[in-house]
Amino acid sequence: MPPETVISVRNVTKKFKLFSSAKERLIEALHPFGRRLHHEFWALREVSFDVHRGQVVGIMGRNGSGKSTLLQIICSVMQPTIGQVQVNGRISALLELGAGFNPEFSGRDNVLLNGAILGLSRKEMLDRVPDIEAFADIGKFFDQPMKIYSSGMFARVAFASAIHVNPEVLVVDEILGVGDAKFQEKCYNRIRSMCEKGVCILFVSHSTEAIQRNCDVALLLDNGQIVAHNSVDAVIAAYHDLLYGSGHMGKCDRSTLETEQKGTVDVPNRSQGHRIELQEFVEGRESPVYTKFQYYNSHERRFGSREAEIVDFLVTANEQIDFDVLSGNEEIGLYIKVRFSRDVDQPEIGWAIASPEGIVIAGSNTAMSQIILPQARGGETWVYLISVQPVLCGGNYFLNFGVGEIVNGTWSFLDNRRAAVHLSVADTSTVMGFFKPPFTYKVISEPYHRG
Repeated sequence: MPPETVISVRNVTKKFKLFSSAKERLIEALHPFGRRLHHEFWALREVSFDVHRGQVVGIMGRNGSGKSTLLQIICSVMQPTIGQVQVNGRISALLELGAGFNPEFSGRDNVLLNGAILGLSRKEMLDRVPDIEAFADIGKFFDQPMKIYSSGMFARVAFASAIHVNPEVLVVDEILGVGDAKFQEKCYNRIRSMCEKGVCILFVSHSTEAIQRNCDVALLLDNGQIVAHNSVDAVIAAYHDLLYGSGHMGKCDRSTLETEQKGTVDVPNRSQGHRIELQEFVEGRESPVYTKFQYYNSHERRFGSREAEIVDFLVTANEQIDFDVLSGNEEIGLYIKVRFSRDVDQPEIGWAIASPEGIVIAGSNTAMSQIILPQARGGETWVYLISVQPVLCGGNYFLNFGVGEIVNGTWSFLDNRRAAVHLSVADTSTVMGFFKPPFTYKVISEPYHRG
């Protein structure tokens, strides 16, 4: 195996025998003439791919497509029926919640046991326990039996333990979906720093947003076979096509938006103090203002060519600059300040609201909205305002936003900031889900008795 290749999967095929009952399994095992009572299920068929050092590979697919089976084979939890897997280095795996942990032991004891299983000495693990305990951040529960842990505590201890054993390969199978929003961002930030040190990561998720913001390449499994292995955007497009079918938007004329330029932003119905602060934001400061607000998430993910850079941003709720917990009914104003280092004939700006799991629950951009922004010249700084009133249910949300351009029909990111803003919405206990649509209840018939 070449030194840059950490995982090599060749023609891996896995067959399971399915029985209608335990009785049939026993009869087949004991039958003197080898009577066959099982049905064959091929979970994987001739799967081949390589993973290189420092890569993050997203694995996608519908339920039952073979994702978990593939990971278990790579981690040597089960053997393939046909084929071969070679792994060059130590694997640290998070295959399912609680896997590998003894519920009767404390978090600390399980961490030490996990290190021993992976070949680390007790002294090595004792030296790392303080860092693991700090990362998990579950307080006194670290020394309590894990059987009393919540799913979020399990995830915290499992992830903290997995990343502190110096793995060459980290396997993550959906487990981060049970953590709270800020802990997930903390984990994703650590994943990125591990990649920079050469760790390769296999990342399984149903969240296209999580795959897009964390992975370098992706592969799509369906019916146990690889149907796409390409760039993240290409695989996500194939995944959506698999789920929903093909659909293409036709071109149409776009109306022109008269965008207010720097220094001319109108601030209606706002107190003088807020007007002054917004005007200072528009006119420019040496240091960005977003860092002083509690809504800023320092674990944001940022990517793009930076030929246009979002140098500052400001969020308002019902035109108020200072806010804490929202009711969910506010109009959110997102002011983004973009500095262009080259000419961009038609800049595009976009936004999205995402769940803590990274699932985009609403979003749009100027191209989708058929809006044309004015040309931007290199050296210019523009301020744009995105206003949206999402009417959110109680919970945690993140704002994504960015600036880009369309080149040869393909969106090109100039600067994209994912999960840069954290919004906390108070729970009203009246509606479930993400949004609060208007609804009514009516009695349309009263009871009557037949004579």
